[in-house]
Parts: sequence; C-alpha cells; structure tokens
Amino acid sequence: MLRQFLRQSLGNQRRFTYVQMCRRFLSDTKAQDLTEGEQKLLEALKKKFPGHTEVQVADISGGCGAMFEVSIEAEEFRGLKTVKQHMLVNQALKEEIQQMHGMRINTKAPG
Repeated sequence: MLRQFLRQSLGNQRRFTYVQMCRRFLSDTKAQDLTEGEQKLLEALKKKFPGHTEVQVADISGGCGAMFEVSIEAEEFRGLKTVKQHMLVNQALKEEIQQMHGMRINTKAPG
C-alpha cells in the first residue's frame, strides 16, 4: 500500500529517489543522513514545535531541494483542524518555503 502511494506520488522520478525517500521517511531521521535542506527544515520545525514527539523531513525532489515532505506530530496541534495545523507549519517554514517548488505536509497531535 505504501509502496503504491509512493510510486504514484513520485510519478516518473528515478528509482533511487523512491528508495532514498523510504529510507529517510520511514526510519528515524538522523542528522548525518540528511541533506542540508532537510537539516534546515528539521531544525526549524523542532524549534517552532517544542512539544513535538516526531518530526521527519524528506527531500522528494531527487536531492535538488525543490520539493519536501514533512511529517510532524506535536502537542501544539491538539484540538486544531488540519488546515490550522498546516498553516502553523507554513508559518514556521516561511523563509524556507520561498526557495521551494512545493511541500507535502502531514500533521497530527500525539495519541
């Protein structure tokens, strides 16, 4: 199911992007495995959402830094609708977004 979703999401991008995305997005995000762009987004999100329980960032553009997928679970999202959660993420990454082509956001409250 996940593999099918990722294939559809990635379209005709090269296979290494699919493997790289799975490795980064499904495992614990470690600083040494991240690109510079991923690290920058990760740090900004952790700073903005101190109540986070999980933050994952993946460059899904093949390494050029034009498209990212962000998944964050944070206490700050409790009681908020998805649209408001995504607005908070957009505000947290306001400067970084200006350099991107696009970003996928997944948010939820813990529990």
